[in-house]
Amino acid sequence: MSIINCPECRSPVSDKSKICPHCGFAIGEASEEDLQRAARIRRLKQQQRLNMTLYLAMICFIAGFLALYYGRQNPGSPLEWVGYIGLTIGGLGYLAVRVLTLAAKRR
Repeated sequence: MSIINCPECRSPVSDKSKICPHCGFAIGEASEEDLQRAARIRRLKQQQRLNMTLYLAMICFIAGFLALYYGRQNPGSPLEWVGYIGLTIGGLGYLAVRVLTLAAKRR
């Protein structure tokens, strides 16, 4: 008896198990087409998750830019610091997600 990964959710499952206890995928009855479909769905979900994170980073960057723009009118204000933090988090988040997106496309 060995441990394999479920094709649907990638959770560890016994090779004797007919159904994944985590997601309910029928492992024993899975054809090659079912395995390809599960892999395609997993890739799409990962891409959607990365896109949503990318949009969140862009919103954070834009909010930081606006906060910095209005905070610079009053130097040393908390709004100025919020702007710097938003720009930093948004910019670094954007770069990190782009790197992850490119790495996911190469696989």
